[in-house]
Amino acid sequence: MMLSLAMSLALQAQQYYTHPIDENIKTLRTIVDGDFTRLPVIDNSNHSSVEISFDYISNEEPYFVYRVIHCDADWQADVLSELDYIDGFLPVKVPQAKPSFNTFTSYFHYSVMFPNDDVKLLVSGNYAVVFHDEANPDTPLAIATFSVSEQMAFVNGEVSASTDIDYHQQHQQLTLRCTWSNTRLPYLDPAHDLKLVVTQNHRSDTRRVIAAPSRMEAGKACYEHLQPLIFEAGNTFRRFEFTDHRYATFGVESVRYQAPDYHVRLVQDKARSNDFYRYDQDQHGRYLIRSLRVDDVDTESEYFQAYFTLAGAMPPKGNGGIYLTGDFTYGEASEPYRMNYDPELQCYTTQVQLKQGHYNYQYLVEMPDGHLTAAIVEGNYCETRNQYDIYVYYRPIGARYDRLLGVAQLEYK
Repeated sequence: MMLSLAMSLALQAQQYYTHPIDENIKTLRTIVDGDFTRLPVIDNSNHSSVEISFDYISNEEPYFVYRVIHCDADWQADVLSELDYIDGFLPVKVPQAKPSFNTFTSYFHYSVMFPNDDVKLLVSGNYAVVFHDEANPDTPLAIATFSVSEQMAFVNGEVSASTDIDYHQQHQQLTLRCTWSNTRLPYLDPAHDLKLVVTQNHRSDTRRVIAAPSRMEAGKACYEHLQPLIFEAGNTFRRFEFTDHRYATFGVESVRYQAPDYHVRLVQDKARSNDFYRYDQDQHGRYLIRSLRVDDVDTESEYFQAYFTLAGAMPPKGNGGIYLTGDFTYGEASEPYRMNYDPELQCYTTQVQLKQGHYNYQYLVEMPDGHLTAAIVEGNYCETRNQYDIYVYYRPIGARYDRLLGVAQLEYK
């Protein structure tokens, strides 16, 4: 009983984000209506659904259960009880897995849809789904997050390379306008009730919270010339694909099989900070699971060891490091994606187990003060076609949770 209480308190104190905790869980994804390019946001009209899926590397099938936690705008558990935000009983057993077929690496593929017959979502806002082993419900194995929007507020605006700190050089600045219906939200006070959260290319280290607009009109809040809405411009994502084990496809130098995995050595990367901008059609850090000549990519795609090498980057000062980033790293600079410096080769190296598909990635540097930047390796080019995600949260005085009124995306073009 004491252990369960301690675990419950620890979960309430943490900030939730999508990531596996157990090292055997791979390819954890949240996909809306089958479109991997969409944000993990569904509306509250049951016209859309989100699929949470992952693989468990094993020869024997484990059985999982999940709990659903409602979170505030900062992705921490709020004060709502389960009866306030879901129609159902927790925990819920994860549907039976599908075993891998005709692959060298044995795994089981799990998938849960929301909403489903067991869980109906009652309110808008942020949701965290925590997966546990059925036999050990006090130890979380993976966390997946998504949001439910009321679609009652709408955001438009511009992304400009002409910023308050430089002109067509190394930064981009957002100008935002948020509108709503005074009939449906007659008492909304944007100076106190609204909170905008903005990220660049889904990277958590770029997260900005805008607490108040620069000016207000009837049914409109404007966010102009605000320092938090200025971002480093960065650079286009690098990319590679491994969809056929018989060929070295785009971005791949060599492929070989060494039991139990395929080993894929990628073309060596070079630092781009002293280069010039080159346009490439990227997917803003996303990845797509894909394998040629199979019927079911979820269960017939192979896992492989991807070898990344980076040349031309100086070792960071202090205790900082260089990390891979992309949606496959779950937006965090963590040890599994840290690069190791080889003084003999004078380059950084690491290997990551991935599933066949198309991948976007970049390199992040941890600075002595702890903040992360891609500029040292990737450079800052104002022409970069970054994507910005804007979430509009609403909590009037006396409310117990953050409603999500709307979500929008802007892209520099």
